[in-house]
Amino acid sequence: MPQRRTRSLTSARAALVAALGLTLAGCWGTIADPGNTGGECGLVPLPAPRRLSHTEYRNTVRDLFPTITLPSVELVPDPTPRGFDNDAEALQPSALLVNQYNVAAARIAERVRQRRADVIDCAAADSACGAAFIAAYAPRAYRRPLAASEQATLQQVFDGYLAAAGFDVALELTTQVILQSPAFLYKVETVGPDRQPSPYDVASRLSYLLWSTMPDDELFAAAASSSLATPAQVEAQVDRMLADPRALDGFMVFASQWLDLARLDRVSKLPADGLTGSVRDALREEARRFLAEIIFARGGTIDDLLTSPRAFISAETAAFYGLPAPAAGTWAEVELPAERKGFLMQAQFLASHGHPNNPSPVLRGLFVLGDLMCVELGSPPAGVDMSIPEGDPQMGPTTNRQNYDRVTGADLCQTCHSIINPIGFTFERFDTMGRVRSDDNGLPIDTSGTVAGATVADAHALVEVRAASPQVESCVTRKYMLYALAGTDATDDRCLTRDVADGFAASGGSLVGLMRSIAVHPRFNGIVAEAN
Repeated sequence: MPQRRTRSLTSARAALVAALGLTLAGCWGTIADPGNTGGECGLVPLPAPRRLSHTEYRNTVRDLFPTITLPSVELVPDPTPRGFDNDAEALQPSALLVNQYNVAAARIAERVRQRRADVIDCAAADSACGAAFIAAYAPRAYRRPLAASEQATLQQVFDGYLAAAGFDVALELTTQVILQSPAFLYKVETVGPDRQPSPYDVASRLSYLLWSTMPDDELFAAAASSSLATPAQVEAQVDRMLADPRALDGFMVFASQWLDLARLDRVSKLPADGLTGSVRDALREEARRFLAEIIFARGGTIDDLLTSPRAFISAETAAFYGLPAPAAGTWAEVELPAERKGFLMQAQFLASHGHPNNPSPVLRGLFVLGDLMCVELGSPPAGVDMSIPEGDPQMGPTTNRQNYDRVTGADLCQTCHSIINPIGFTFERFDTMGRVRSDDNGLPIDTSGTVAGATVADAHALVEVRAASPQVESCVTRKYMLYALAGTDATDDRCLTRDVADGFAASGGSLVGLMRSIAVHPRFNGIVAEAN
């Protein structure tokens, strides 16, 4: 491992612990643990019941019925108060969502009935076939074995409709009952008096973290044979799961929300900029390929994310970089021109963080602060003018930087903008679509700025400083843990925080290594005694 990386990651662990306000020694017990029974780590965390996010819901239904193509379902967007759609506290049901679940269950169940030969193969369309369907699908939908009462209730539902309306109706309506059950829609763990989760809960913790979907047959079998009871058994399953193509899907659920790839769908540009639907799709795919290949498949680090010269271009995006276009419908991995490096200087990020007329140093600066440094500045004061800065005709030609300095120069604004703007200004060499520009309104471009008190010349210097920063390492770790714990901060679990940071360092700073270090930890899986 390069010396800088080792030093950076070692510092990262200390920075993470400090950032979370933790003490690793000399602090025993918690407010909720007056008897100090949790040891220095605190009590093993108990996840709150939460409903599946819409991403998890769609993936789970897909994997529940893998042999048929299911209809698309419309669901009101999930709230993302901390940037992620699996926030347990925010995932509350609404009347609209309950109705949408009802409609979705009806549409999916209708398709199951239409393709029943692909779902269940029985010699006769009778009660026994219904029992076989329930036994095959309900435990997988609930992600655990059925209780005898649940089995009896579903069989009663099936048999009642079988007698009244025939097999197809019974199959369709029983499917609806399964898909609208709280046991399907929610993750509810059955923790015993010893605070140990069931092996099926451990299986679901792993599958929804690593794959963003339900456990597969092998994971269910491991749970059934009590083969998820030791760290070694969990590690074996985690390594198997990370080698599965679904691990990329799980990583992209986290990465796309952390990096806000969906922002590109919300921005608007002038017609002359040509941000057509096909260009948006290509820019989105450009970012996805970079994350999937450079970061996930090749074990990329934060350093790679911020400074890698590699990228992927298509015929629709090559012009942004001044590179020859590959054949239509194909993608080419390229080395970026000298004026660019890393994710923050790719067209997708720059275009999604720009206003219609001009680049936005505020949007670009806020991203670096909030998503890479975990600096929270709060909302602007009430009554502040939020209009996009434009030039003043009475002043003659001005640059975008000068316009922002003028509009945000008031003392009330400077409290935050003195931190935001100097970071965002380093990207002024790139226009609102992410193209390199040699001047701004005919005037020279000033790309100098400051970050964490250090002066930097431009975006290149900024990303180099941030790539070596323990603050960025600790922030990314905290983001992944926030996602893994469904919106719960890890501040009460000192050992999980410490060990995940150590695992991140041991992996060389790999984001996949970070993913693994969380997944294999006994405290994340709840399989360790409280005293340990």
